[in-house]
Amino acid sequence: MKRINTDILMKGDVVLTTTSGKDSGFIRKVTRSDISHAMICVAYGSVIDSTEEGVQARNIQKLLYDDECAIYILRLKTPLSQVQADSIVNYARASTGTSYTKIEAAKSIAPEIAGKGGIKQFCSRMVARAYASAGIMLVNNPDYCTPNDLKNSELLMHVENPWVVVSDNEVKTIKQVGDTTEGMREKTNNLLMAIRALDPNVESINDIDSLVIRREDLDHSIANAFRTSGYLDHWKVELSRFPWRYDQTLITQFYHSLTDPKELIQYCRDTLRDDENGAFAHWEANARGYSEANRMYPRETFRLLNELYSQLSLNHHKRVLSAKLLLNTYAKTDAL
Repeated sequence: MKRINTDILMKGDVVLTTTSGKDSGFIRKVTRSDISHAMICVAYGSVIDSTEEGVQARNIQKLLYDDECAIYILRLKTPLSQVQADSIVNYARASTGTSYTKIEAAKSIAPEIAGKGGIKQFCSRMVARAYASAGIMLVNNPDYCTPNDLKNSELLMHVENPWVVVSDNEVKTIKQVGDTTEGMREKTNNLLMAIRALDPNVESINDIDSLVIRREDLDHSIANAFRTSGYLDHWKVELSRFPWRYDQTLITQFYHSLTDPKELIQYCRDTLRDDENGAFAHWEANARGYSEANRMYPRETFRLLNELYSQLSLNHHKRVLSAKLLLNTYAKTDAL
């Protein structure tokens, strides 16, 4: 098996893949292509895509592909500016939870559709719209395009070595450890289901903020939906599974318990790289944003979200401190 080569990924990269499933095979056939799905890299190891689950984030290191499946990493020929990259990523994140439209995805197969699409998303539309939000038109009509249209975009270039082989042991480890983003996707969809029962016009997570401002009478019900969905507490799953990531004493003990600590050292380096690249800076920005929103529009929901993103920011800070400690203490020794 193989997986996407995360070591070469950059924020804003377009990732094109396929699977051995029937739906993927049908898409490949009608688009005369070897790929059937499109995603956007939003941070190291993290992509956002649109599937029948809606627009959701995924841990790209947990996505495994059969050997015969095509994988491409595409990058803008003219390097993205920081403003453009942030705009693309922010669009994708703001779309989280938006419903999938199979009907409009099917329409995109027809050549040169000039019409404007609805608010719902499908994989290639979400990618093209994200770039359009930064003023970059990858295709003629971002609302109706296929993964193959993105593959053939004159603005994108193919990055070499887009995938790496996965050993049997690595496959076994990935399946044993599991993917915490899967639980988050489920909780996000449960939350949106409850919110849409209050207002069916809500599509994405981002839509909830304006609803809270407009309908103060729904604030308590919306806050309760956040609580009961598990959305506010999902961070505890990561903390309970990997407590050593957040504690300087525990990570040191974990290091000494390993026969070969190279993977742990690499994890620490990756953590610092994420921090330097601002991969989780949006948590701190969201905490400030909800603090200001609650000041202007005092709401229980805004208070809860401020607490959530403040906690996530604190947890990330602890991860960075633990990783720095371990690298400063053991990285040189490990390299010998």
